[in-house]
Amino acid sequence: MDNDGPLRQNCDPNLPMAFCILANTCGYISNAIWFLVLLPQLIKNFRRQSTTGLSFIWASCNFTASLINLFFILDIQVPMFTRISGWYMPILEAGMLLQFVAYSKVSKRRKVALAGVSMFVYAVVIVLEVMDAFGEDTSSRMVWVSIVLWSVETYFQVVLNMRRRSVSGQSYISLVLSFIGKTTDVIMQFTLLMPTQYIYMTYFSSTLAYFNFMQLVVYTQPARVWRPVIGVMTVLLCGFVALLVLRTSVVSILCPIGVLVLLVGALVGVRRERQRQLLLEVEPEEDHR
Repeated sequence: MDNDGPLRQNCDPNLPMAFCILANTCGYISNAIWFLVLLPQLIKNFRRQSTTGLSFIWASCNFTASLINLFFILDIQVPMFTRISGWYMPILEAGMLLQFVAYSKVSKRRKVALAGVSMFVYAVVIVLEVMDAFGEDTSSRMVWVSIVLWSVETYFQVVLNMRRRSVSGQSYISLVLSFIGKTTDVIMQFTLLMPTQYIYMTYFSSTLAYFNFMQLVVYTQPARVWRPVIGVMTVLLCGFVALLVLRTSVVSILCPIGVLVLLVGALVGVRRERQRQLLLEVEPEEDHR
């Protein structure tokens, strides 16, 4: 592992040095984006004094994953940009959760219940990590929870957008930044020597982030715009599959199948809900006649 400079960290000896420099550069770009990505969303929530259109499960998964990851990066050798992001992101995500508490329209009793359950989960995570509940490799084992949470967090937001047929609750700036950040993440994670956990997480989270960005295009632009955009992004997603298989193993093909099953399930559920609503709208008209 070469550590001669900030752009020569975690290099893969089987690849030319130029790829390592490119990947580390993408890593720093990605890190800069993650410093900014939630700020537009936080500002938007503050201006409208609302979190309507945002998934609380998405926000909670995000914070829990970052909290666990914070302990993990303290025990392993990762590039500096990954370490910086590991400390910074939980702060922004905690701010997002506080906005849900302040702006959510749910009853006070439900807010208290959600806050209590959330605080209990966070406390359990901290106790397990600090006490090394699973031995010296506790953080390495626990980080798989982060990987799962980061892999599925956007799924809940994608499904919510499908139900609302809108992305109005999300900041468009944040969505664009996330798209760019996930793209640079893929280049970085699949080029450098990084923990296997991060490679799998990058595939899942990037795939769902791309679907989220597709929703922005579909729900806000005419068909002549979103059709070619979706075509290009579909090709990129196929590229993600190829990179994942090359970087890990052929067994990794199960990952895209898993994502496909999740998304198909969401589409079927939303379509049935939509059909049910249409039937309810038609029935009163027939009764009136």
